[in-house]
Amino acid sequence: MLHIYLDQNKWVDLARAATGKPQGARFADALTMASAAVESGAVCFPLDMYRYWETSKRGDSRSRNDVVDIMRELSRGQTMALPFGLLDQELDEALLRWFGRPTHPRQQQVFGLGMRHIAGKLMDWPGLDLSTLPDGGASMSPAMRAQLEEWLYSTIEEELHRAGPQDLAEFGFDFANSDHAKRFVEFENILAGEIAKKGLTGDLVDLAVRGADLGDIKPPLTEALERIGMTFEQFATTLGEGGLVRFIDDLPTRYVTNVMRSAKHRQSQQPWELNDFIDIVALPVAAVFCDIVVTEKQWAHRLRQGKVGERYGTVLINDVADLTDILVNAATP
Repeated sequence: MLHIYLDQNKWVDLARAATGKPQGARFADALTMASAAVESGAVCFPLDMYRYWETSKRGDSRSRNDVVDIMRELSRGQTMALPFGLLDQELDEALLRWFGRPTHPRQQQVFGLGMRHIAGKLMDWPGLDLSTLPDGGASMSPAMRAQLEEWLYSTIEEELHRAGPQDLAEFGFDFANSDHAKRFVEFENILAGEIAKKGLTGDLVDLAVRGADLGDIKPPLTEALERIGMTFEQFATTLGEGGLVRFIDDLPTRYVTNVMRSAKHRQSQQPWELNDFIDIVALPVAAVFCDIVVTEKQWAHRLRQGKVGERYGTVLINDVADLTDILVNAATP
């Protein structure tokens, strides 16, 4: 099965095609092929947390639900894990390669079903309450109970997916006013200032970005090192500066993150924007674990420059219409 990741604008393109909008006409063939491929089981289009997040920001309910409709049709509920849990796995696997331990690296399932898979233990889901039934549900068969639970979770999942900014704010999920993106831009602007102050260019920019990233992941790295009986200081001394750079590059999603950040820092005339946050946290998981990633032209170009496609066997394209030929070839024996 091919896993195809679409960024937000590409879902909008398909939604326009599905609803007969003139702007969507050139994507109609891709939508037809995508629907057929999903129906055959040859392809899936997993969603991540950031597709829910960006969709929820659309205040117009009609346009938001147009996007949700096509997301639900093509994803069939398939979702991808958050990058933070995957980082724990990547750290353990890298330490095993470098130091021969831990012998049992932590594992994170990349693909699963629904928000329950994405959120894991970060969210408490309501349980099935049968207390209002005469016998408290004691006479209900396990199969019927399982069906009701699945219906409950499916209903909650759809309601969450279709909720707009006002609905989510009432439930305590105020994505529209989240300051994550703002803090991200502030951090990158500070780093950009340091790069400019020191006159760094070329490979030195890459080193500065990796150095900042090492500081960012130091807490989970320190925890992973404790699991193999090593301190961060011992780790840093053993590897030295060059080894630390190679170790960071040996963490797949961090490698992609830093390719994207380095490329942006090299283009100093382009300011950091709030939308960069979503791209830089969302694309690395997709670029490593999906077969095809359809994203903005600038990011597809920068990921190719960083040889991400070659490194992880990922096809990187920037036009969802190009999926037509890819899906035709996938369907050809």
